Amino acid sequence: MQDHSESPASKSAYRVITDEAEARSALLELQKESIIGLDTETYWDAKENHSRVSLAQLAPRAGEILVIDLLEVEAEVLRPIIESPAVMMAAHNARFDEAMLRGAGLRPAGFVDTLRLARAALRLPSYSLAGVSEHLFGIELDKRYQKSNWRRRPLTRAQLQYAALDARMTLELYDELSRILTEQGKLEAALRFSTLAPAEEKSGTAPRRRRAPQPLARPLTDDERRILKELKKWRLEKSGREMVAAYMICQDRTLEHLAMEKPSTLKDLQSIYGLGDSRISRFGEELLEALRKAQSSK
Repeated sequence: MQDHSESPASKSAYRVITDEAEARSALLELQKESIIGLDTETYWDAKENHSRVSLAQLAPRAGEILVIDLLEVEAEVLRPIIESPAVMMAAHNARFDEAMLRGAGLRPAGFVDTLRLARAALRLPSYSLAGVSEHLFGIELDKRYQKSNWRRRPLTRAQLQYAALDARMTLELYDELSRILTEQGKLEAALRFSTLAPAEEKSGTAPRRRRAPQPLARPLTDDERRILKELKKWRLEKSGREMVAAYMICQDRTLEHLAMEKPSTLKDLQSIYGLGDSRISRFGEELLEALRKAQSSK
């Protein structure tokens, strides 16, 4: 179990945002993260007969938690980060938060569910956020604010602290559960099970996506296999730094295609299987450098 000298509760400094320009600026910084903790608070709209989002809380690994007031700021402000495939969202019982954000008009690109990770890693009587947090960190989360009035304004300081801490705790759970699953040799399988595919739209026709480039259908040469081996070493180091599964950096087929095609520019990477604009933007230069080193190593 990890060192709790600095507990998640001690790192829950937050900023409440009620201004659109401030929200856009703060969220732009979060797009540099590979994964963030996310939680939402909701209320029942009796007139419309469904739940609505009141707050969206986003917690990076370092720095303050953003508490976006969605009664003051349009949910549209979240679109660049919620719909970015380059930023994973760790959420507990993620389908709920994903559904609430879809109800606000967004199309979440990727959520990883810490509840599912906990089921894969632990044997507990309860897999609630409070139950898993108490088991892993010895922290008893005060859940009495969960069903408080999230529509009323102003929200109390206690409500805001509760909301911010849940987002931070979810990210801490992700990191700790990933460590446990790595030791158990189950992380890859658990992440595949726990990473949610974007839900299909209920109505309308989704826009057709550009056909992904495909690797050549032939065996690798000896030199290409050597390059592939070096690229897998880079991917393993990169995934370790990012604390995500290796396949979330690049798929094997992507590395094989790189070894075959040997692209030399960012533009060339667009013709490689599995590399979209977001991945190229995030680590295209780093990937090209890894490929150059792999080609020159003997």
